[in-house]
Amino acid sequence: MPIKMIPENKAGCGGQVPPAREHVLVFFDQAGFEETEAYSFFYHYEELQWKGLKGGLIRNWKTKANEWIWELKLLHPYLRFK
Repeated sequence: MPIKMIPENKAGCGGQVPPAREHVLVFFDQAGFEETEAYSFFYHYEELQWKGLKGGLIRNWKTKANEWIWELKLLHPYLRFK
């Protein structure tokens, strides 16, 4: 039977909600976005207390961040990202 490796530190993987602000900044930077967009995302969900549209707690912030980025690209296809 194979041994299952479990990382000692899973911080920044998306399951830690609320995330550290620095993790959000790095995620958006790696996606090619400016810090201002990362802060917009972070403070938007801070205001919502990291809850989704139906009022349930967000389980993975990276899923929401990817949705945020997708919407940005759809709404502003002419923007050049980093």
